[in-house]
Amino acid sequence: MSQFAGLEIGKRAILAQRLGLDATSNNIANVNTPGYARQQVVFTETDPRTLIGKGFIGTGVVVSQIRSFREEYFDREIRGNISRNAGFTLDDRTLRRIETLLREPSDGGLDNSMQKFFSAFNDLSLKPEDLGRRNLTLEAGQTLAEDFRTTAAAIQDLRKQTSERLAIGVGEANRILSDVAELNKQITATKAQSLDTWTTLVNQRSQKLEELAKFGGPLHVSIDNNGHANVSMSGSSVVTGTTANRLQLNETIDISGERTTTLDIVNQQGATLVTIRPESGEFASSLKHLNITLDDKDTSGGFSIAKELNTMATTLISKVNSITSTGYGLDDVSAPNRNFFVGTSAASIDLDASVKDKPRDIPVSSGAGLAGNNTIARQIVALADSSTFLSNQTPSEYYSNFLNKIADAGDDASTGIKVTETVGDQLNAQRESVIGVNLDEEAVNLIKYQRAFEAAARVVNSTNEVLQTVINLGQ
Repeated sequence: MSQFAGLEIGKRAILAQRLGLDATSNNIANVNTPGYARQQVVFTETDPRTLIGKGFIGTGVVVSQIRSFREEYFDREIRGNISRNAGFTLDDRTLRRIETLLREPSDGGLDNSMQKFFSAFNDLSLKPEDLGRRNLTLEAGQTLAEDFRTTAAAIQDLRKQTSERLAIGVGEANRILSDVAELNKQITATKAQSLDTWTTLVNQRSQKLEELAKFGGPLHVSIDNNGHANVSMSGSSVVTGTTANRLQLNETIDISGERTTTLDIVNQQGATLVTIRPESGEFASSLKHLNITLDDKDTSGGFSIAKELNTMATTLISKVNSITSTGYGLDDVSAPNRNFFVGTSAASIDLDASVKDKPRDIPVSSGAGLAGNNTIARQIVALADSSTFLSNQTPSEYYSNFLNKIADAGDDASTGIKVTETVGDQLNAQRESVIGVNLDEEAVNLIKYQRAFEAAARVVNSTNEVLQTVINLGQ
């Protein structure tokens, strides 16, 4: 068999260098492929052959491994940054929508409507018996009530859209979880058969995990001895080996009417395993806005725009009604105990039926038969400058601080986006320096493997010629 050793060595060399050419060609082809980690063949000398009394002689080369330059450290840091950036981005988008629906500053905003309301009562106090001014006061009150209702309805519509977007995101995340579990299965099946296919699947799985990170984090990924990526979200397992759990939304309503949406992990049989609370990503942002920002019955103590709006409306209703209930209209001969507003929230505020379309019945006077009396009107006007209106602030101050809180939250989100984008660029650049394809380096490798392949082919040809001569000599 020794006379054929040269052919075997040459064959092995040809096969090994061909794999080197294949790996290099694949690197060049994927230079612009997102998430691709460059590959490198690792050559290993085959076991030597013993020559009796003369030592050992080599038997050639094989490719023992196709190395991927993927670095889990960079992957982990990039996934975390993707998650944070996605959360900030959705926060920014939601808060911008809120600023738009509040219409501030503009003539159609609540602040302007409230100022016109108090201004109308001020004008009415100058001439309480004037029906024209009374009609304008009713119109100002009606406009203010409509603006409250319109804003409240827009906030609830935004909450509904947020819920729908969250449901779509959960569906997308479940699809990715299934894909990761399937890739785990394929990786196990191909690792022993095709190293290049195995590394390609690992790249695909890493891309899937980055897609998943956008929805909820932090993600923790551990690779077991089978090459499986076991994935947990916020500390709870979502993928174990080739099995993927599912995410599911659940909304509960307590006796106070507060709606709480939770994100649960359920197994393949639909049994709830655990409720998770993502710290970052779109899920964290959506759940925060659903359960706090846009929930008018929130009890968490967080900044709820919907609840703040309700507080403003109910305080206005209470303060104004407590004054008008002691007043008299133009035709009243006894105390009518008449309210100006009705309702229990921003969504239900309206003019009371006792004054709606009844300008003569607006309680402006502090006594019966006193058409020129403006005591009640002046008391309502005084609410505009009352530092005890709400939280030791005037209506204007309270609303201004309310808007400032929204602006501050928006600034935080905008800053978060900029910071995570900068960090993301840095991390991607660092990872690319490790896993990215360098065309100059690959060009050198291409020539190296090509020359080695040609040389191996000449070894085969030369050995064949020697063997042919030996065979001829034996004839």
